[in-house]
Amino acid sequence: MIGHGASRLFIASGRVLALAAGLLAASGCSKSPDAKKPAAPAAAQPKPLIAMIRAADWMGSEWSEDAIKVGLQEADLEEGRDYEIKISSAQGDLATLPNLIDAAIDAKAKVIVTLQDATLQVAVQRVKDTPIIFHVLSDPFAAGAGTSDSNHLPNVTGVYSPGFGDPEQTRRVELIKKVVPKAHRIGILFSPGELLSVSLKDKMVEAAKKAGLDAVATPINSPSEGTEATTALVGKKVDAIEIYGNAAHAAFESVIQVAKASKVPVFSPSPFEVVKGATAAFYPDFQEGGVVAGSMIARVLKGESPASIPFYRVVTTKVKMAGDTAGTAKPH
Repeated sequence: MIGHGASRLFIASGRVLALAAGLLAASGCSKSPDAKKPAAPAAAQPKPLIAMIRAADWMGSEWSEDAIKVGLQEADLEEGRDYEIKISSAQGDLATLPNLIDAAIDAKAKVIVTLQDATLQVAVQRVKDTPIIFHVLSDPFAAGAGTSDSNHLPNVTGVYSPGFGDPEQTRRVELIKKVVPKAHRIGILFSPGELLSVSLKDKMVEAAKKAGLDAVATPINSPSEGTEATTALVGKKVDAIEIYGNAAHAAFESVIQVAKASKVPVFSPSPFEVVKGATAAFYPDFQEGGVVAGSMIARVLKGESPASIPFYRVVTTKVKMAGDTAGTAKPH
């Protein structure tokens, strides 16, 4: 027995066949020599390109990028259907960032997404018209993106968290004292070529001093210096290590190897470095920020100007301790 849907399909098919037969009869089943060839199908229009650029491949970077895609999905935009995305990384070698930014411009990216402070700083200098959305960073103002959340460059907006959730670095010191109550000296690995890294290092030194602790710092200029720098820092008899800067985070594998061998706990602003061996992480809610950044990208793809979108400040922070299972990081 044929259902109603199938009956309609047969009827419709019959009408198409009858029409085709009539056309063939009228034409004598032959083609006129002057008949025009069917027009070629129109070329598919390229989908808007989102160029996502990292300063370094910090552990868990895909987590924040997935959150960005969630924000796009919530705005009814799907990858492959409504946009294409290309991810590139300087891998901690910040001298390559200008080339990555220029490549995004040459590719006619509809939106450039800058991850981490160093990427935004270079983008602000080189991109004058293409919309820029930033995420996973601490200080867009120091990068020259604006003077307030509502007063900023017309092609720039995004999501930030001052001091990565701890503007004066006091709560990181409190966390170290809580986890390592006998600590007297904090060691800091930082990237001297990054202004933010230097600023956070200086604030950490001051916060430690106010808490009655000593603090010493050792620079990491590139990921290849991780073992040497950590060995030097451990030699200063530190009781705990904090990490700042893209070059330092890119060197995490070698940092944690030396620190574990010396039985010195490592603290981080990345929860995923806890998974790789850090003792604890204090961090802003990057996932919340990623969803907001994704919604901003969607608004721009739909025609809104970044000039009308205020910066978004993430204020929610979390703590993840070694031994926590996924998803149990606690709000702080």
